[in-house]
Amino acid sequence: MEKKVIQYIEEQGILEAGDHVLIGVSGGADSLALLYFLDKYANQFEITLGVAHLHHGLRGAAADADEEFVKEFCRARNIPFFSRQRNIRQISRIEKISVEEAGRKERYDFFSVIAEAHGYNRIAMGHHINDQAETMLMRLIRGTGVKGVSGIKSSRDNLYIRPFLCLEKKEILAYCKIHELAFRTDATNFQRDYTRNKIRLDIMPMVLEINPRAEVHFNEFTKIAYEYEAFFEKYVDLIEDRILASEINRVVINRDVWLGEEPVVQKEILRRAIFKFKGSLKEIEYNHITAFYSLLKSDKTIWEIHFPHDIQVSRRYDRVMVSKKETQTDVIITPKPILENKTYLFAKEHLIVETKRVTPAEFKDKRCFFSKEVENHCEKYFDYDKIKGILVLRSRQSGDYFYPPGLLGKKSIKKYFIDKKIDRNRRNEIPLLVVDNEVLWILGYAINQRFLANDDTKKIIRVTYLMLGEKCDSRYSGNFG
Repeated sequence: MEKKVIQYIEEQGILEAGDHVLIGVSGGADSLALLYFLDKYANQFEITLGVAHLHHGLRGAAADADEEFVKEFCRARNIPFFSRQRNIRQISRIEKISVEEAGRKERYDFFSVIAEAHGYNRIAMGHHINDQAETMLMRLIRGTGVKGVSGIKSSRDNLYIRPFLCLEKKEILAYCKIHELAFRTDATNFQRDYTRNKIRLDIMPMVLEINPRAEVHFNEFTKIAYEYEAFFEKYVDLIEDRILASEINRVVINRDVWLGEEPVVQKEILRRAIFKFKGSLKEIEYNHITAFYSLLKSDKTIWEIHFPHDIQVSRRYDRVMVSKKETQTDVIITPKPILENKTYLFAKEHLIVETKRVTPAEFKDKRCFFSKEVENHCEKYFDYDKIKGILVLRSRQSGDYFYPPGLLGKKSIKKYFIDKKIDRNRRNEIPLLVVDNEVLWILGYAINQRFLANDDTKKIIRVTYLMLGEKCDSRYSGNFG
């Protein structure tokens, strides 16, 4: 067995002379055999060792005994020992994840902290062929793609290594017996509360009845899947930057370029978009990717779907984005009557509106100024005689309309926003100056030609607006709180 492992380590290149290796040791057969093996061959490999043990706080005195056992094993061999105790059940409740997932997360966090603090550049784990088979089945049951069934790797991120991934469990148990390694047995390994245990205790025995070498074949399949995946990844690496772009708090997908790829590539790009945004694909399953794929392939221009961990995928016309799920807030602008010769501050909207009656002569002077300079789009002049009702500033409402310049008829505000491709989540934030349901001015966007003042207008009202933080009129450069 030792020759087999040494050959595997050399083939995979997972250890180099001078490595400082931290071994995750629970006290069970797998991790204890790994510790014994690496300690035995430390001089040959020219490596130094340390051991990390996480006390999960789940089994009381039995867990205390596990910790003491590993500690004593290391003390007898003069191997540095590090331990931490956590209440995994409490952590699972707080973070709303399974006990199994909470334990895994805390182990890896602990190992990485110790490795960084004490200069370990490798973290060795005791995974073996049977673990590989269980992992593959678990991922298939939950839903996965080729990447998922490519299984556990001998090395990950050039940090985590698995020297025993060439061994079956029975080989490790035989090794423990030969070298009289009195490993500890975790009673929770026989509880069917955990998914992996159900697979190990119930599903695998039935599979092995059909073919006693099934676990070995599963392991061979993961290697084949990994080879295909490695080749595929190289291609996607070449095109990713042409399709995905990172922006503040989102990742944007170039749909036109994306459409030119084959479906298998398109789906991988979508997985990468989520990973690029979140840094993880935790709980992102194949059905999530296919839902994303189907919507993006469709002709629908406005949609959104939500994935685990507050991930939102949305399309707003030409923009396809992966972002954080939006919190619904009340963005409605409360209707406010707008009288002449007044200044209004809308604090929540960071908006200032001023109205002023002006004379025809003042208006003509301004018109002359406009003929020489760029028009001030924050300032409009209306025919006050045509305004028969009360001027109001508010958000859009059902039935709103206006008469755009250059068109003979009227147009609904809803249709205008759609044609302008304004994000529907922003439409309530846009201020409208209205009389009843007729809009005089969509501030920042469009004007109603029916109400504009001209050289024949007798009563003229000037309306000026400023979004705080923008430059529009020097009269509003002061501090408005």
